[in-house]
Amino acid sequence: MSCDDDDYPYAEVPSVVLNEFWAEYPKATDAEFNQVGETYEVEFEIGDNDQKALFDSSGGILKRKWEIPWSALPPAVQETLQQKYGEKNIKDPEVVRTGKETYYQAEVSRFFSNEKVVLNEAGKTDTTLIYWK
Repeated sequence: MSCDDDDYPYAEVPSVVLNEFWAEYPKATDAEFNQVGETYEVEFEIGDNDQKALFDSSGGILKRKWEIPWSALPPAVQETLQQKYGEKNIKDPEVVRTGKETYYQAEVSRFFSNEKVVLNEAGKTDTTLIYWK
C-alpha cells in the first residue's frame, strides 16, 4: 500500500474545480479531468450523453458542450446543414455554450472528406468560432 497522490484520480485537480463540477453535474459518470494550461477540461457522461466542460482554476465554467439529436437542432441550423451537406452526412451534432453565447457544431462525413462545421444560432457558419474537440 502506498500513499501516493495517484491513489486518488483527482489529486491534481483543485478542490474548488471539483466542487463546482460535482455541484453543476451531480449525475455525471466517468469524469476525466485534464489540465489545459490554466484551465481544467472535463469529459463525462450523463446517461448515454457525452459531455464536456471547461473550468477556470477558480471553478468558473468557461464553456460546455453536449450531444443532441438532429431533431433538437434549431430549424435555422437544420436548414443550413441540410442545404449544404445533407442530413445523412451530419454526425454528432453538439450544442456549445460559452457564457451567454450558444452555437452548434457537427462533423460532416462525406465519401472523400470529413469536415467540422460551427454555426451560430441563426444557422450561419461562423469562422470566428473554433470547433471544440
